[in-house]
Amino acid sequence: MSTVFDPAWLETMRERLLAHRMDLQRQLAAAQSSLSAESQYQEDEGTVATHPADEASDLFSAEVDATLMLALEDELSRVDAALKRMDSGTYGICVECGQPIEPERLEAIPWAERCIRDQERFEATQGQRRR
Repeated sequence: MSTVFDPAWLETMRERLLAHRMDLQRQLAAAQSSLSAESQYQEDEGTVATHPADEASDLFSAEVDATLMLALEDELSRVDAALKRMDSGTYGICVECGQPIEPERLEAIPWAERCIRDQERFEATQGQRRR
C-alpha cells in the first residue's frame, strides 16, 4: 500500500529523518568515546575502586552510559526503519491496521510506525509482558 502524502511533505520528512539520524550517530559516537576514554583512564591509572561507594558510583556511571547507548541505538534503528518504509512507499501507514498514520503524529515523531490507537494498544501489551 502506498501513502497518499504530498511528495514535498514526504521529502521534508525524509530530510528531518536524515538530520535526526546524523545527530543520533554523533551522540552515539560521543557516548562510545566517553565510555572508552573512561575505561582507558581506569586502565592507565590502575583506578580500581577500593571503597564500596566508589565502586558503586563507577558501576552506576557505566550502567547509565550503557543505557544511553542502548536508547540511542534503538532510536537510530527506528529512524532507519522509517527511511526504509519511505523507500518502499509504506511510510505513514500503520504496521498494525494498515491505515494512514495521522500527519500530526508523524510531524511529532517522524519514525512512528503505528497510528495512535495501535501504539497505545502496543504499549499496553508491552507493559503487561513486563509484569
